[in-house]
Amino acid sequence: MRTLRRLLPYLRTHPRAIAIMLGAMGAGVAVDLLRPWPMKLLIDHVLGGQPLPPGFAALVAALPGGQSANALLAWASVATIVIFLGGSTLATVSLVTSVRLGQRMVYALGADLFAHVQRLSLAFHSRRPVGDSVARVTGDPYCLQMLVNGTALPVAQSLLTLGAMFVVMWRLEPALTLLALGVVPFLGLFIYGFGRPMHVWARERRDREAHLMAGVQQTLTAIPAVQAFGREDAESDRFRRQAAATVAAYERSSIADMAFKLAVGLVTAIGTASIMWVGGRYALEGTVTAGTILVFLSYLAALYTPLNELAHTASTVQYAVANAERVVDLLDTAPDVVDQPGATQVRLIGHVRYDDVTFGYEARRPVVHGLTLDVKPGEVVAIVGATGAGKSTLVSLLLRFFDPWSGRITIDGHDVRSLSVKSLRAQIAIVLQESFILPITVAENIAYGRPDATREQIEAAAVAANAAAFINHLPHGYATGIGERGMTLSIGEQQRLAIARAFVKDAPILVLDEPTSALDAHTESAVLDALQRLMKGRTTFIVAHRLSTIRHADRVVVLDDGALLEEGPPAELLRRDGGPFARLWARQLGSTATPV
Repeated sequence: MRTLRRLLPYLRTHPRAIAIMLGAMGAGVAVDLLRPWPMKLLIDHVLGGQPLPPGFAALVAALPGGQSANALLAWASVATIVIFLGGSTLATVSLVTSVRLGQRMVYALGADLFAHVQRLSLAFHSRRPVGDSVARVTGDPYCLQMLVNGTALPVAQSLLTLGAMFVVMWRLEPALTLLALGVVPFLGLFIYGFGRPMHVWARERRDREAHLMAGVQQTLTAIPAVQAFGREDAESDRFRRQAAATVAAYERSSIADMAFKLAVGLVTAIGTASIMWVGGRYALEGTVTAGTILVFLSYLAALYTPLNELAHTASTVQYAVANAERVVDLLDTAPDVVDQPGATQVRLIGHVRYDDVTFGYEARRPVVHGLTLDVKPGEVVAIVGATGAGKSTLVSLLLRFFDPWSGRITIDGHDVRSLSVKSLRAQIAIVLQESFILPITVAENIAYGRPDATREQIEAAAVAANAAAFINHLPHGYATGIGERGMTLSIGEQQRLAIARAFVKDAPILVLDEPTSALDAHTESAVLDALQRLMKGRTTFIVAHRLSTIRHADRVVVLDDGALLEEGPPAELLRRDGGPFARLWARQLGSTATPV
């Protein structure tokens, strides 16, 4: 119930659609009550010749043809068609409205999930398979449609139908009505007994489906490595194993559903047989007419149908709740980084200070500890060190991808936690080792961080990033669509687009995280030339493994195991024989190379 209550707001936002569905439902139940009566008119009053009840006789007398047998036969036939058309029209209205409502709720929930997932930290995404998150955002929200169209509406209609049928059947024959309702306790017992197993197996089924999707996503993301290492058959075998486990989960869930439906169907079949036996005895004894028995049996089928639906919705509910639990689990995952109460938006200049900062990704395992660093506006600072020294973590903390365990980071004297996340990140441009080019047009990629950029600003950024030449040679220039993950461009072209994106953003602070590590010497030269223009006048952090990218840095910061070993101008650090930076420089570029 806690899970279902979390999803109720998505239903409350559509009162008009709910009113239409409930109105059509009530009218449809009323029409269903009329369905058996033309048959009773035919059996008792046309073929049996029995007189019409006084009230009904007055109504028929006002119709053309009066109470003659032929007129009654004609009106019974016409009534059958009218009742069918009325019921079908109401059912269509209810179906169309419920489908529209269901889809709107599904996509509203999916949009909220997607927005929430994007706010979750990088630590969350590093632990959760992308395929599983995709399944929760695009597949699991259909639990709302199942709960409304497959559960709530059928239950409401069934209860309304049961109430109406009970009143009519009680007026026809009270003893048979009580006998018909004797199946209800058994249905309740089956719902209680089968409910938990169906829920457990439905959740396992959905988890297996998501696991299968995650495996496909992981393989397709790494398809170059899969093909290069000849792992296609191994990945296919893995898919088959996961698929087999998914099929087994489907089988267990389906067997539970079928066993439940078999038990329910058997109970209602026994109830129907009992009514046929007792009702037949009553007719033979002359207690009731044959038409009354036919009407009662028709109502009995109409009574047991909603009872069956009420019982069968138990399996639908269990599967829907299993999906809903996955949705709520994701919605209940709190973002690690959120705006504090009273978070402000401030135009920044770029004076950055790390003050005794400690942080780690796992408890009791700090990656950065006790680090203090002061960077003046417009200063270019290179951060170097061995793999795992904490270089990328340092700039991730500046962007508030994470918050430090202790200490603080300030920009122009403002603690970054006092600034709104959106405002902070809007004033930091970033160029990463992986450029993250999206499958949209070239112009849209360049303007991704500033969607309101004009065409002139986009083209100027491309020129500054040394990207204009290759863009103009593309089939449609800036309107050319780019393949998934930038696969239709070379690595160097992708990086130049990423640099153009940073130019368009025009932020006072710039982060360059291994921007040339995957480039050859010729391409690196063109990219470094663009980066040199990009860094001008901006507070810049260069995370570098290849030291060739830091030749023009004002200061070098050397990290080791998350601690600051030394800092200073690169030329000065090189003169410290045996110093950490001098050793790194000699190892990579040779002792005779100079940093300028």
